[in-house]
Amino acid sequence: MGGLLCEDRALRYSMPMRDGGYKGGTTVEGRWGCIASAVLGVPVFMFLLLANTLGDCLPDIACKKGFLTQVLLPTAVIAIGVGLLVRWAVKAATRNNPD
Repeated sequence: MGGLLCEDRALRYSMPMRDGGYKGGTTVEGRWGCIASAVLGVPVFMFLLLANTLGDCLPDIACKKGFLTQVLLPTAVIAIGVGLLVRWAVKAATRNNPD
């Protein structure tokens, strides 16, 4: 005996997930791009954070300009760039070799 949310008669329409009806989700190239950006973005973020924290300042020179401009923005640019590049490369590879 199923719950009311799983019964067709309770909602008066067929469930989209039943019988393999829903085939959505992310694409292969999107998953690879996301994985690549995370795999590269986390170490870049940690390295830039460590360099920003441990970096010494010279006298009379302004340094430590901020977390956003010195750590977060470069990490985001690198991670997004790598993600889009990998996504494009996987899409091109699957288009040329559909096996």
